[in-house]
Amino acid sequence: MTSSTPARRRTVVVAVAAAALLAAAACTSTASAGGSDKPAERTTYKGGETTFGQSFAYSNGLAVEVEKPTAFVPSASADGAEGVDGEPVKVRVYVVNGTSGEFVPNTLEVTVVSDGEEAAQILDPGSRVELTGPGHALGRADVVAFDLAFVVQDPDDVTLTLVPAIAGYEPLVFTAP
Repeated sequence: MTSSTPARRRTVVVAVAAAALLAAAACTSTASAGGSDKPAERTTYKGGETTFGQSFAYSNGLAVEVEKPTAFVPSASADGAEGVDGEPVKVRVYVVNGTSGEFVPNTLEVTVVSDGEEAAQILDPGSRVELTGPGHALGRADVVAFDLAFVVQDPDDVTLTLVPAIAGYEPLVFTAP
């Protein structure tokens, strides 16, 4: 038998129920701090087009550069290259956090098209090639560089589309000069 009394259990149950109700109300409310019943608008930063080797800065200060694709030899432990026709290439991605807050590059999304076909992405931890950026937060003015790899049809015909985060950024397109 426990030492808790029925009154204490009832208090705990009521407190938990009240907390759950408050949390649910906060999640479903469209009211902003100013009292408006309109949902808060999310800022979306305009993307653009540039060439490999050129930096692009979003209006909030986040800057991205992608180097021109180079030949890549996947390690024996690589995943994504086996059974895929084409040539493996690697790109180096640089992210400079010029925003006023932290930026975590592991939500970055990249797609590659070569000779009209979407490229297969290669995961090769043995060669330090991942599927996205690192999971640690970048403080203001921090810089990170990381490699991504793909199997492309024509290394001279590569278009890379990058979205820096799940939300808030339009795509940025890199092409050969």
